[in-house]
Amino acid sequence: MIPMQLSIIIPVHNRADLLAEAIDSIIAQGLDSYEIILCDDGSTENIEATCDKFNLPKDQLVFSRSEESHGAQVARNRGLSLAQGEFIMFMDSDDSVVENGLVPLIKALQADSDFQYAYGKVSRVNEALEPIAGDIPVGAVFNDTPTEIAGYHWHTMGAIYRRSYLELVGSWNEEMTGSQDWEYQARVKLAGGKRVFIDQTVGCWRQHGGERVGTAKFRPDYVRSVMIGCDAILHTARDKDRCDLALEKRLAKRLVIHALEWGANSYRQDRKKCFLQAKSGLSSGLLFKAILSLVAVMSPFTPAFIDQWMMRKITGR
Repeated sequence: MIPMQLSIIIPVHNRADLLAEAIDSIIAQGLDSYEIILCDDGSTENIEATCDKFNLPKDQLVFSRSEESHGAQVARNRGLSLAQGEFIMFMDSDDSVVENGLVPLIKALQADSDFQYAYGKVSRVNEALEPIAGDIPVGAVFNDTPTEIAGYHWHTMGAIYRRSYLELVGSWNEEMTGSQDWEYQARVKLAGGKRVFIDQTVGCWRQHGGERVGTAKFRPDYVRSVMIGCDAILHTARDKDRCDLALEKRLAKRLVIHALEWGANSYRQDRKKCFLQAKSGLSSGLLFKAILSLVAVMSPFTPAFIDQWMMRKITGR
């Protein structure tokens, strides 16, 4: 029996029409050996019926359903447990692979067994898969300094990994309801594997008009998730002796912005908690830590409009 080459894991919650486009884009790659693992996360639509329309063998289009919705991170972990491929790719149900988008990454991994993952660029597109003017694709080279651990250097669908390497990285963080790919990417970097950047577009990241995690709309669950991610990245980096003050400051700055976001939306206790988390993550800088303590203590008395003004000054939004 020929070993399975590539497993593509797709969590899905409804959006059957977009899922069909995603599957079509994979089939169009013309790959010799692959499987698509669809992890239905409690959809109310009949996702299995969408799968049946493609008339692919059951071992090539694997369907797994959870009756309740637990989030994409849980669905991806379920997909990992089912995957048979030597290589693993994660893709969302509204993404689309471009023509010949996957082959260069696969060839790079096949050509050099030292490469643990290969990644390229992903472009933002509108709902009709048309390019967005002025878009800068996600995907770029990065260096091995600790501060880059907290960067975002490839989109979820922009990378293909060796399955054996992901066993070292570990599962997706199931506590996180947003920014899971950012925290997961940090652990991919911290595992120390050799990588290669392919300066080519892998796929398209569809931008929706509706709600999305990570948009400008304030979502308490998303901000709490980022706080979990910051804490996880900091402690993993310290455990692996890959943490320095620059990484601590990068994470602290992100927490400060979210603390102001809490305050701008009148979440006083969460504002305080976020500022104190930013302070506790710094190993030095007594003055900055003292300032963070002070603004945390002032949380019950700071008007929301002050935090709104400060957030605009810092972020430009």
